[in-house]
Amino acid sequence: MESNMSWMKYAVKAMMVVGTISAISVWAQPTPAPTTGDLPCKDEVDIVPTDTVNSGGGVDADGYFPMFDGTFKGWFQSCKTGHSNGSTVGAIFRLGTADGKPAIYSTQRGTNTGGLMMTNKTFTNYEIQLETWPDYGNDAGLFNRTPITGRCFQTVLDYIGSAAVGGTWGEGGFPSRDFRPYAFAGDEKTISIPGLPGGNELNNWTTITSKLNPTSFGCPASGCTQTEWRNLWDMDGWNDIKVQFYGGSAAGTGNVHMKFWFKKMASTTWVPVIQDTTFNQTTVPPGFIGLQVHGGGRFGGAKGTWYRNIRWKPLDDKGNVIPQKPLVPTAVSAVDRVKFHFSASASVLTGNIDQNYTITVKDAKGKNLESFSGTPGKVNHAFATNVRGILFLSIKTARSVESFSVVRASN
Repeated sequence: MESNMSWMKYAVKAMMVVGTISAISVWAQPTPAPTTGDLPCKDEVDIVPTDTVNSGGGVDADGYFPMFDGTFKGWFQSCKTGHSNGSTVGAIFRLGTADGKPAIYSTQRGTNTGGLMMTNKTFTNYEIQLETWPDYGNDAGLFNRTPITGRCFQTVLDYIGSAAVGGTWGEGGFPSRDFRPYAFAGDEKTISIPGLPGGNELNNWTTITSKLNPTSFGCPASGCTQTEWRNLWDMDGWNDIKVQFYGGSAAGTGNVHMKFWFKKMASTTWVPVIQDTTFNQTTVPPGFIGLQVHGGGRFGGAKGTWYRNIRWKPLDDKGNVIPQKPLVPTAVSAVDRVKFHFSASASVLTGNIDQNYTITVKDAKGKNLESFSGTPGKVNHAFATNVRGILFLSIKTARSVESFSVVRASN
């Protein structure tokens, strides 16, 4: 989200006089929120258990497989959890863009209908990384190895009072493992430590981090406090989160473990929250990975929660990364890469490209709408389709197949 909106991120402050003068941040999430492209609910028997996006092509430079390509390919919504409140349409999960990057917007439908966006593919041991921008007052979560009913060990993404981002919860009747190392206390700037009573050190962020060389990630040697939270978590922008979930998938694979980190987008240093939570539950079979919109009154921010750049890497039963082949050969130079750029008006796709090409235009759900070919130079193509909003271009040349998104205006 850096290019188009970062200038606003630091600039928008309003001064109000109500007895005393106070500065209030009025920075908001990406706008406008998408209005089309809902992810539909499916029953488990209707799911094609294919990979999310295309892991067969290899991993990126950081060792991750893609999980989100700008469409809902490889994802479905479950309305079989209590968060949907019996609805057959579930929560709102919609496709959008943030500074040209594909993104997902999620929020409740109406005033209390939630849901769970799940991968078609099931997972066992993994590290998942994604970028998120929640609105304060929203209750979300990452569901680990979940069945369609949502019964799992959840990584809580609870951006709401008396809760936390990065704790754990035994969801749907799973053996309770409720660890909250801190808890929001009235707003996103104020946290209480420990997060839950009871004396368990997994509920105390200061204690957890004091044992992890905290000066290496921006906290004092005595451990992280509210001051560091305010400095390390971006309350006015995107944050990167990372979860590891491994072990306990079958007899002989040990206990289940979950770990959580976060960082600002501009930072290269991960900040730990929960570390090495052992659930003492030796059989948690492979399952889907899900992103939650909580039902009822637990998702009440003025705006929803955004996600983008979702990706994963496989781990073994001990949490070690399993090496994978690279996504592209490292020998490919910048000179060999296809150069192109496109934009869209209400009726025409324009741009330029330096190779012979075939372009396939797809809608937000990945459906092919039209294709056309051409030679190097300027592109000026009148749309044959009437579909508006976000369109995805699959650009095939002799060198590669590339993806690009444009927004087609309604008039």
